[in-house]
This record gives sequence, C-alpha cells and structure tokens, in this order.
Amino acid sequence: MPNRSLAFDPAGFDSFSFVNIERTDETGEVVFHYRLNGPAPRDFAERIVFALPEDGDADWDSAASVLPLLGAVLGLSYYKAAAPPRYEIAVDGLAEPGVAFLRDAIHFGLGEFAYRAGLPGLLDVDITVSRPLARVDEPKEIAQDRINRPLVPLGGGKDSVVSVESMRYVGLDVTQFSVNPNVVMQRVASASGLPFVSARRILDPALFEANASGALNGHVPVTAMVSLIAVAQAKLLGLGPVVMSNESSAAEATMMWDGVPVNHQWSKSLDAEVLLASAIEAQTGERGGYFSLLRPFTELRIARKFAQTAGYDTSIVSCNRAFRISGAEPGWCGECAKCQFVFLAFSPFMSRERLMGIVGVDMFDNEDLIDGFRSLLGLGNHKPWECVGEEAESTVALSHAARSDDWREAAVVRALVADSPEIAQGDADIERALFEDRPAVAVPPLYEEARRALE
Repeated sequence: MPNRSLAFDPAGFDSFSFVNIERTDETGEVVFHYRLNGPAPRDFAERIVFALPEDGDADWDSAASVLPLLGAVLGLSYYKAAAPPRYEIAVDGLAEPGVAFLRDAIHFGLGEFAYRAGLPGLLDVDITVSRPLARVDEPKEIAQDRINRPLVPLGGGKDSVVSVESMRYVGLDVTQFSVNPNVVMQRVASASGLPFVSARRILDPALFEANASGALNGHVPVTAMVSLIAVAQAKLLGLGPVVMSNESSAAEATMMWDGVPVNHQWSKSLDAEVLLASAIEAQTGERGGYFSLLRPFTELRIARKFAQTAGYDTSIVSCNRAFRISGAEPGWCGECAKCQFVFLAFSPFMSRERLMGIVGVDMFDNEDLIDGFRSLLGLGNHKPWECVGEEAESTVALSHAARSDDWREAAVVRALVADSPEIAQGDADIERALFEDRPAVAVPPLYEEARRALE
C-alpha cells in the first residue's frame, strides 16, 4: 500500500505511470489511474463524469478511442508533483501521434511550471510505451449528419461568445459545453439560448495532500485537457467537431528563458492545435474533428467582433481571480492582468458607458494599475503569466485610448503616454497587420463562412 503519511519529496520518485482506465457506461464515469514510482510509491485516480444522451444511446465505442490520449494528458496534473525523468504509458490504445503530443505537452505545456518551480530547464522526458500502440489507418471525413453539429467549449468570456454567435449566424447547429461549469459559464450559455451540456472533472484529493506536503506544483496545459474531454463528450453524444475559440495571439511567448520561449498559453497556440488535431485524428480515425474557429484572428479583432453582439454584456467575465474567491459572486476583479487586458482590448470599440457596464469599474482611472498596464505593453520584465494578447495589441489599443475623448485624460492613459509619447501617435502599419488574417488550419466551408461573420 502506498505510504501517504510521509512528507512528499519529489526526488524520491524515478518515474510516472499511466496504469489503467476504468469505465462505467451506465453513469458516464471514467476513472484514470496513475502512479508515481519510487521506494514509497503514490497512487492517484482522476474521475471524469460525462453527460449521457437522454435516449441512453451513448456511443462508447467512438468515445473510447479518445480515452488513452485524454488520460495521458490529464496525467500531467499528477506527473508534475515530482516531474521525474520517465513517463510510462501502461494502457492499450495510444497512437504514436498521441505520444508525440504528450512529449510536447510536457516540454512546452509545462514550460511555465518548470520555470516557476526553479527546475534547470524545460522538461525532456523519456516516454516509454509498455502496451501495444493503436494502429493508425487512413482517416475518414466526419459523417455529413454530424459535420454541422459542433460542440463548442465555453470559457465564460468574449471569445467563445464570438464563436457561438458566428456559427449561429450561418446556421450551424451548436451545442455549448463546459467542464465543471461555474455560474458565469452557465449564465453565458443561458444568454445564447442554445443547448448546453457539461462534464465533471474530479481531481484526486491525494494531489492536494501531496501539494501541501512538498510536491511540485504549477501551471498545466488546461486547454489541451478541456479539449480532449470535449472530444470524448462529442463522440459520446454523436456530435461533430469540437470547435475551440483560441486566437492567433496565444502563440506569443510570455518570456524567453535562456533563449527558449516559455508560453503560458502554449496549449492554445497554433502549434499545439496542429499537434493535438493530428493526435485526435489518429485516435478516432476521423479528419477535422478538432480546430479553432478564431485562429486567424488577434484578440483585438475578436474584441471588435464581440462589440457587434448584443445580450452578453452582463453575462461575460474574463477574470480568473474572481473564481478563486470562495463564496464570492463571480465578477470582474478590476485589478488582475486579464481584466486589464480585456478592458484595454474593448476600449477602441465601445463607448465608456458600455464598457463600464460590462466591467463595473474604470481601470484606466486607477493609478495602482499603471505598472500592470506597462507589462501588457512590453515595458516590464515580461508579459504577465495570464491569457492576454500581444504587446503590439496592447500598444495599439492604448494609442486609441490616448486619442479618445472618453479616455485621454484618464490617469493610466496619461501616465503611459508620458512615459512613451509615441504611443499617442499610433502606427497604422502595425494596426493594419493586427486586423489581417493569420495562419490557420483549413475548416469546412460553412465554418469558414462563420469565420467571416460579425465583421
């Protein structure tokens, strides 16, 4: 029996194993079992409870193909407790592209974790597969009766609203989805009036015990995890592609570490999307089952699209700090880097009255936030460890504020323009480039039409 009574010493583990998958079809529950191996091994089990169709006709055969990849990626929450040099796949059915994705998810997706945990560098892990790999056949196209029925993960902010409304505009049959939905996600889903399903993710309490007694802890590639839960959920319900709302801006590194980029948003980047789509294709045998609708667009372009919507202003919240305050009604904290960036991104496209109605406070009038805005502009040591846009986007948005009757006299705007007077002049070439299409994977015609909606 693994010993849980001792203090957790990360150096006491030489490998990590993904050891088993248990499935209870009647309840929709899947349990993934893991082990940190060493003289005193530690076992962990994570549970996902999927939504089942009302008619009871769940397509477990299709969903099961995704589970080995899903389990391997979910395992990073437990692997990072010790970050040993070897990761063993001891379950059947993972295809080689899934192994490749896992390798990059550890190396790049745990990059922030490695840096902030004080590790020597990005993790280069020996991944061993002790069970048969899945055979990879020539993929087929998604069946026509499912291709126009996307499952769309919601985050509670502007991006997924733009995706949902763009797809609604062209007649796609959207089902919204969240993992462990909070009140904001539920509010946004309700505001759309479209179907909404959810899954539950239950982390092993033993992980929190380990964290409290010395385990390594930090950021994991959550977007990749949610993406794969969504793919399995879509398969269970007989739906079509999982359509994400990840933007091109997510590719910009948060910082450089000894000449290597470290990106808080790696699993939202185009590189991660291409790798994960390839891994999903190999697992499911279907092409085109995972992509981001908003990939060609910057955050500013998405903010402009959101400004064309109606009915969501009092529903969305783009603030992670709000959800960490126990017992509080989730809302905009008005202080964190994410709140600051979204306020900045909205400001060129909305009146002061509308923006204040969304966020509730005037962040441009809070002198305590000047240094935070400086970081967004690239005037600090590095970008914040948050899901924020490019430094160029922040600079362009601030240049608009500096020329706006609504904002030019605000304390933050005046201070930043005093630091860098050229900001007030703007740069037409840089701004133009931010509103041009950027590289993206090809999508079916109706989804490409949706990309052009709300312009």
